[in-house]
Amino acid sequence: MVDTFLGLALPVGSTKDHPITCPMGPAAPPLSKLKLPPFLMVVAERDLIQDTELEYLEEMKKAGKEIEVAYNKGVGHSFYLNKIAVELDPVTATETDLLISTISDFVKRH
Repeated sequence: MVDTFLGLALPVGSTKDHPITCPMGPAAPPLSKLKLPPFLMVVAERDLIQDTELEYLEEMKKAGKEIEVAYNKGVGHSFYLNKIAVELDPVTATETDLLISTISDFVKRH
């Protein structure tokens, strides 16, 4: 499934090592040279790719980028997109409300 999504998102003939999906890989430009505005990174406690997300976060910090983190407890990847869970699970509902509030606050400050 991931390969299918990557095939739809990346230029034809690209691999998962493309800079879009591998911003710290050998084909990517140095993070320190990128001109980026402040940005918010969302990490879910039960996300299966959390280790990679946190590695990216640390590399962005080392590169001197202004980055904030929203950490949502007890939920997995893209938890806010699961309408049924948002409506029926109190943890998912609370964490979704927290995420929306965090994003709103971030946008207002920047």
